[in-house]
Amino acid sequence: MTTGTTTLRQVLDHFEQGQGAVSLPALARTLGIERGMLQTMLDYWVRKGKIREVNSPACTTCGTASGCPFVVKLPRQYELVSENSLDPAPSCGCGGCH
Repeated sequence: MTTGTTTLRQVLDHFEQGQGAVSLPALARTLGIERGMLQTMLDYWVRKGKIREVNSPACTTCGTASGCPFVVKLPRQYELVSENSLDPAPSCGCGGCH
């Protein structure tokens, strides 16, 4: 894969053609990009408002997900920001509570 602007655009193209949220490790494997470089590219598209980070679901059993010893920290996931959606991503990441 080439580097520079072409690769940056390929990252956005992947989201535009994709099927929902994708994790950083999965996207790095798919596009053949080192994770650190890909994170920088994703941060760029987040700043531009083209994609957004989607939080993984939190523990709903005890209500204290940040301190819950049973919650596994999942890789960051990102999704395309649709043109007609101005609503932020739900903070729970489930997509069904808002």
